[in-house]
Order: sequence, then structure tokens, then C-alpha cells
Amino acid sequence: MEDGKVIIKGSGKVSVEDDYSSNHGSIQAEVDRQEMSVLVSGVLRYGGKTFVRVSFLRGADWAEGIVPDGVIEKAEGFSEEEIGRLQEYLVGEKEKIIRQAKGINPIRNLFQL
Repeated sequence: MEDGKVIIKGSGKVSVEDDYSSNHGSIQAEVDRQEMSVLVSGVLRYGGKTFVRVSFLRGADWAEGIVPDGVIEKAEGFSEEEIGRLQEYLVGEKEKIIRQAKGINPIRNLFQL
């Protein structure tokens, strides 16, 4: 499974390097030079809809989004501009995020196998 480190720059451009752990469904990101953890759920199904939840954590700041919609549903501590960039990231990387989510094995992660 391909892995990556995401860096979202002030211009809104995103670059990806391959080096994160797919076993835990998380990647590390840096937004405006502040380290951020990006957590990706497994594939979820609810109400006939299939989706993936993505959480962005930066210190006490957090945001929760959904793919494939590319929408940040809840956030605290992020500016409107940052939320816009996070949404751009979700839309631009939705195929990669979904691929990663399909590779997550929640049972394996539960028991750390």
C-alpha cells in the first residue's frame, strides 16, 4: 500500500512524499510549518452511503471531514482559510484517501498485530 507525508503550503498547493504508516491509517502533515496529524478511518457505510472520515489534529486544534464529499463538517481552532485548504486537500486527494481507507484493517489495529 502506498504511504505519504502531506505538506499543505500557504499557497494551497499540496505535495506528497511516501513515508507514513498504513497500518494505523494516519499520515503526518505540516500546515504553515505546524505539525499536524491526519487520521483516516476505514471505509464506513451508513444510510446507503459509503464514505471515509478524515480527522486533522494540530495541538488543541482539530477538524473532521468526509470523503468523497470533501467537506469539513466540524472544526475548532482552524481559520476559515485553513479549513478551505483542508477541504481542497480532501477533494484533491480523495482517491488516495479512499485507497488508504480500504487497506485499513480495524481488527488488526485493535490488537496491534
